[in-house]
Amino acid sequence: MAITPLTRRPEVRPSVSGPAATSAQQARPSRIFDLAVAVAGGGIAVAATASLWRQDEPIEPALFLTIPVIMVLGWFPLLLAQRRTSGGMEIGMDVCVLIFLAATTTIAEALVVWSIGTTLAQCLRRKPRLTRAFNAGIGIVAAAVALLAIDVARAGEITAPRELLAMGVGATVFFLVDVLVTAVALSLEDSTRLGVELKPTGGIAALATSLATSSLGYLAALVVPALPRWASVLLVVPVATIVIASRAQSRGVEHARRLKVLLETAMRVQTIDDRPALIEVIRTGATELVHDSWVRLGQAAPVLGEIGVVVHDPSGDFWILAPTINRAQSTASDDENGLGALAAVAQDALARLHLSHAMTHLAWHDPVTGLANRAFFMDRVEHAIKGSASDHAPSAVLFCDLDGFKRVNDLFGHNAGDQLLTEVGRRLSRSVRSVDTVARLGGDEFAVLMEHVRDSGDVEHVCRQILRALRDPVHLIGGDVSVSTSIGVAWSTTDASADALLSQADLAMYYAKSAGKDRFETYRPTFGEERRLRLEMVERLRQAIRSRHLEVFYQPVVELQTREILGVEALVRWRRDGVLISPNLFVATAEESGLIVALDELVLDIVTADAPRLRAAAGKTISIGVNVSAKHLQAEGFVSRIESARSLMGDVHFILEVTERDFVNPDSSTMTTMAALAAADVRFAIDDFGVGFSSIGYLQRLPVRIIKVDMSFIQQIDQDARACALVRSIVVMSDALGLDLVMEGIERETQLTHLLTHTGARMGQGYLFARPMTVTDMAAVLAGQQSGASIAHDIAEALPGTVARL
Repeated sequence: MAITPLTRRPEVRPSVSGPAATSAQQARPSRIFDLAVAVAGGGIAVAATASLWRQDEPIEPALFLTIPVIMVLGWFPLLLAQRRTSGGMEIGMDVCVLIFLAATTTIAEALVVWSIGTTLAQCLRRKPRLTRAFNAGIGIVAAAVALLAIDVARAGEITAPRELLAMGVGATVFFLVDVLVTAVALSLEDSTRLGVELKPTGGIAALATSLATSSLGYLAALVVPALPRWASVLLVVPVATIVIASRAQSRGVEHARRLKVLLETAMRVQTIDDRPALIEVIRTGATELVHDSWVRLGQAAPVLGEIGVVVHDPSGDFWILAPTINRAQSTASDDENGLGALAAVAQDALARLHLSHAMTHLAWHDPVTGLANRAFFMDRVEHAIKGSASDHAPSAVLFCDLDGFKRVNDLFGHNAGDQLLTEVGRRLSRSVRSVDTVARLGGDEFAVLMEHVRDSGDVEHVCRQILRALRDPVHLIGGDVSVSTSIGVAWSTTDASADALLSQADLAMYYAKSAGKDRFETYRPTFGEERRLRLEMVERLRQAIRSRHLEVFYQPVVELQTREILGVEALVRWRRDGVLISPNLFVATAEESGLIVALDELVLDIVTADAPRLRAAAGKTISIGVNVSAKHLQAEGFVSRIESARSLMGDVHFILEVTERDFVNPDSSTMTTMAALAAADVRFAIDDFGVGFSSIGYLQRLPVRIIKVDMSFIQQIDQDARACALVRSIVVMSDALGLDLVMEGIERETQLTHLLTHTGARMGQGYLFARPMTVTDMAAVLAGQQSGASIAHDIAEALPGTVARL
């Protein structure tokens, strides 16, 4: 029998630092002990050889036939004890040969033959040199002590009961010496107590196994002399039986151990939600599986002298690698399969962890922009409010709502809208401090949390940076678009909640949007009342539209040189409690609340009914312009609706006016609608030309007949030569494109003079000629013009209003 370490660490390499160096220092006592055992064994073998050399009689040649038996039986050990990470001990079946030699020859001859067989067997093992030397040395030392014990205890006759007892004593001594010396070596190697190494050896059961194996050698010593030489071959049967049984037992134990390691590792990885910790558990499991502390994880495939399996990880594949030189003979063929099973466990755990992290990320982040979502943002705001109370540094919430985002979605599609939102998220993140939280709340709403703000100027600075960043055009698949944002700012207080703070920022944003957009406002307590009033206005406007309590006023469009009325523009008015409400207020409210299409429909009904009366009063064909929203253009049945209204108006030129911002990059359905209406002799005019987007390429694509230049272009035309030159260039452009041009907002005679003498403009409208008036007054003016009268200023003065259009 031989009890040998399953695995030993490789020799200490030079230039090792860190943990490896520490391990090397701890291994030095073990190396000294191992060398001492190897030297002792070698010395005993040399002494036995010298003793045999001095004898007169030569060694029996037949004894050398036991050397192959020693080598073969040494290759099929019985697993005795094992450690989790760096090996253990196993029982060699070759102990029966030692007992056979002890019973049939002298101590010197037995030691020489045993030493040769043990040394050759170790030379063929795939283990480090020091480990093989130690194993050979301990085998020889234990054999020498066992042979001495047998010599002391034997009776002289091989068949005597005392002889059997002596062989048992020798086998027991061999077992104890081998176990103790090997346990000391392992204890020194891992700096553990001796009892820790002896505990898993199995004690009495292991000794019983050793004695049973040894008895076979004694049996052979009794049988071989009494039988013909050919009959000795029959001993192969029990030897083969023992070998097969020991191998099966070792493999069974090893399989059970591997399954236990795999199960324990699988259970551990299911409770870990941190990738580095999970990787470490996988490495530890691989180390325990192959009993080798030099197991490593790497990116490259195994090289010569290594075994390895690949682990497919969503974050990047890696390999579990182990040196083949440290495999125990009884488990080498199955360790790689065990690593493959461990790799499957690792892959499942890593996939679960990746999915868990992805789900967690989705739960707290916006899938389109990758920013924090509303839930994550509100959680941060709650923590920020608590933190503000302790360090007396308030936090600020910035509520950002994009201006014009819906138009991008309508014109370019939702994919382009998502692309725009992603770019807005990037620009917001670049505009804030590194410690600030940027979130997308939903739709086109974003929010920024600025914690621990000690200077209100920091918030204003960030707001200005955001406004500046979002003004730059965004490059989308369908073309370049420009959007702006309205920002509401709210400051935390000790008694505020996250919901209240966000609501306050929302109110401030709404106030910024109603004040002109592309700006920021800070929340004030009065905003709540203003919001209530606005909601009240939405409801009252809804009721007014439903009950048709709105009016349509008309403003003349004249030939500038003669002031002859060529047509009229229909303008909606709302009289609430006897007072006219500014169109700037309620038209914007209608757009924001979704009432704009219903408002358009009501105006269209009124104009359709008034058109025959105005045509009759004028005594000639005139134009009648009606403002419609881009949303109305996309409504189902819009073409048939306009064609029906056109047929009821009689002999007039029907004009649909759409603001310039709604004409940029129209979608295919809008283009189809406009083409169909143009074919039905409905004319299109661009209202507020020049205040939308700079590109005028749409003038070539759309069936536009009229350009209505915004009043801002002529505000200073009588005082600024550049303004006059700009208007003149617009007139030249419209002439080149064959478009009619109407100048809006003419209020002073000096403006009219400059238009006539310096620009070549021919048509216009404004307070200089007439204010918007009721259909009755407009019919009277048209009738007076038919009789030869001019537009009376006293009528215009009697009809106050504002130049605001639907």
